[in-house]
Amino acid sequence: MPIAERTFSFEDQEQFAQLSGDRNPMHMDPLAARRTQAGAPVVHGMHLLLWSLNALLQQHPELKGVQRIRAQFQKFVLVGEQAATELLSIKANTARWAVSVDGGARCKFVVNFAPDIQKSQEQDAGDAAEEGMAPPTSALELSFADLPNRTGLLRIPSATVQGLTRMYPAAAEGMGARRMASLAISSTLVGMVCPGLHSIYGELTVDATPQSSGALRYQVTETDERFRTVSMEIAGGGWTGNVEAFLRTPPVRQPSLNELRGSFAADQFQGERALIVGGSRGLGELTAKLLASGAAQTWITYRSGRADAEQVAGEIIAAGGVCHPVQWDATEPPEKLLAQLGEVPTQVYYFATPTIFRPQARIYEPERLQGFLQVYADGFWRLVEALRSIHPEVRFYYPSTVFVSERPQGMTEYAMAKAAGEILCADINAQLAPTRVVMTRLPRLATDQTASVTAVETESAVDVMAEVIRAMSPQG
Repeated sequence: MPIAERTFSFEDQEQFAQLSGDRNPMHMDPLAARRTQAGAPVVHGMHLLLWSLNALLQQHPELKGVQRIRAQFQKFVLVGEQAATELLSIKANTARWAVSVDGGARCKFVVNFAPDIQKSQEQDAGDAAEEGMAPPTSALELSFADLPNRTGLLRIPSATVQGLTRMYPAAAEGMGARRMASLAISSTLVGMVCPGLHSIYGELTVDATPQSSGALRYQVTETDERFRTVSMEIAGGGWTGNVEAFLRTPPVRQPSLNELRGSFAADQFQGERALIVGGSRGLGELTAKLLASGAAQTWITYRSGRADAEQVAGEIIAAGGVCHPVQWDATEPPEKLLAQLGEVPTQVYYFATPTIFRPQARIYEPERLQGFLQVYADGFWRLVEALRSIHPEVRFYYPSTVFVSERPQGMTEYAMAKAAGEILCADINAQLAPTRVVMTRLPRLATDQTASVTAVETESAVDVMAEVIRAMSPQG
């Protein structure tokens, strides 16, 4: 049985961010987080360590004096997921445990204990001179060239020491209150300072030192641009050791409308009315701009990214085009969407999608498949039915994926749902003429959904989507 279970909420995120200073948007901003590799807000790795260590020490009070900590943050734990602290072993003053979701380990910890240093750690809550810089109010956006030999000193505020002690008293007693606070400040180091905005905390290895100062010093000792890794030595707050982090690739920026000028004749789509479902970012955003470059009237739907949708629409309108942002969830009845349009679209591009990449412990999860089918099959079919009843000659674009046949690990349910969508498209074309569906298997393209920590080779999204738009023309 797990030692402890917990579902971290946004209130938990805010509490830890307030104490640590780590307000990286990956943790705190749902819209910004969906443009990261995680696809949703991520629980702070250091928060998982402190919570799980506190739970361990509550159940095993015989463990005294944290001497060494080794932490590996292998996969994200997302806000709203149920995390479990699972003890792996306790042997010779060494405890090993994992934080898991649905039985799959997301992070692993090894802690060595030395009872003879317990007394000094219990006395570690006294005052210490607070020196060094306070956490920045927004995460620093650094390039890889900014990282080599970077150094600095981060303050460990007394408010952080006191607040975390109230939250996790067993951990504070087991390692010393300031030592616990300095671990939280290491989260701020990675998430706000170095590497900063586009960071991922990878690993931590620290050893307790006799003295516990009021600041944490860091220095970058090694970088590897091939794997976008950053190694730092840290010292202070009662620890000395190393932090390993990643500078992930930034969110994908789609070309501006001005950059797309010339892709089509300026009046090539005059009279076309295009509905782009999921048009606030990614391929939907790009498709809306390409169509607008040829004078098509467009609607772009968004589920939660209103600001993104309004920015895309504003760019198109500023260039003399017509674009209307519309809020709609593809799992909702299409009548709710059609009532907002005012006119009937002549063509529809269906880019609605839940988050594609999520860590999972099993090869196949039926609930995950149902979630994909609800969007990729059910939602698409309902929209086809509703639109063709008022405009039988409407044209649809359905994006499938090469992952159906070239399936990476962990993509079983996604590939199954897209394969079901392909079959549905084929039957619509065979039985429901003059309604027509253009379906292609897209290669890996540069979008937020397919982003990885390191850069990967992708085809030109502009070229691929321009061919799709040509295929959607009345003569296609």
